[in-house]
Amino acid sequence: MTARSLLTVATALALGAALAACSGGEDPAPAPASEPAQAGVETPAPDTGDESASPSGPAPGDGAPDTALGWAAQPLDLDGEEYPAVTGGSAGETVTAADADELARHLAAEEPLVVEVAGEIDLDGAVEIGSDKTLVAAPGEAAELTGGHLVVDGAANVVVRGLALETDGTAVVVRGGAHHVWIDGNTLRDGGGDPLVGVTDGADHVTVSRNHFRDADAALSIGGEEEAPGALRVSVHHNLFDGTDTRSPRVRGGEVHVFNNLYRGAAEYGVESGHGAAVLVEGNYFDGYGLSVRVDAEAPGATVTRDNLLVDTAQPELFGTVDDPPYAYELDDTADVPDIVSATAGAS
Repeated sequence: MTARSLLTVATALALGAALAACSGGEDPAPAPASEPAQAGVETPAPDTGDESASPSGPAPGDGAPDTALGWAAQPLDLDGEEYPAVTGGSAGETVTAADADELARHLAAEEPLVVEVAGEIDLDGAVEIGSDKTLVAAPGEAAELTGGHLVVDGAANVVVRGLALETDGTAVVVRGGAHHVWIDGNTLRDGGGDPLVGVTDGADHVTVSRNHFRDADAALSIGGEEEAPGALRVSVHHNLFDGTDTRSPRVRGGEVHVFNNLYRGAAEYGVESGHGAAVLVEGNYFDGYGLSVRVDAEAPGATVTRDNLLVDTAQPELFGTVDDPPYAYELDDTADVPDIVSATAGAS
């Protein structure tokens, strides 16, 4: 399959009887700046010929890919220094953490480290993750963090994988110009009304993939009203948004690519674009959402959708134009997304 593969006519006919709404797609004409446009039937995306394998394999602990896809895998030249793709602490030793103090000490170390967790740890507040760190469940073990949240503030090259996180606030905060951060294969729930993951304050080159967001008012918030331009490049793929009411994600500023995610449950909306954001939403499966994609009416962001499937979900709102991301990727067939994501998203 190529990077911008179309759902074939045969697939569309086979699914037509089962789907309650048409799939959304790219609106070739930008809407007026004062009012978001309501989408009709989608126009298929052009074939660009990208030939990169899609990392839709098992969840961490079951042979999941060891490398990120999307923005976290792209090099970045920052202040004259070249930063390669995210690798976390793979260049260093592997250590274990049995409690919050030990965990915080390892994550603050100067050297690269892979920090493994088994069992439950009560964080008892914020735990900061420094540069060149991988925080992961120990092989074959369940790992749960409660009572606090993880903070990546200005750090670079960070991986958080395979954990269960339950909190009454935002579980993972990425901010302060942090970059090359990969949040992958975790199960996040509750949030106490706050988004489970927040990417703000100039953070850049972030990938959020194969996570299970559940039982929360809000899942993922990217950017804010006062964000400076030139950052907040984020990829969101193969996640399960399961009963999260809003912000899956909400984007304010930045360039965000949302693809091959599964949205299920009676939610108000899935994706929102505002405050000058550029959001491409493609190959996602929406089931039971009030609205798949919406545009902030007061401060709109550019929004393009294509090759999405909508079941009992209203057509998206579209606005402006969005460039394709600069990296190679391959979409899974949208009809296969429920099976793929249900089998691979979340901590094992």
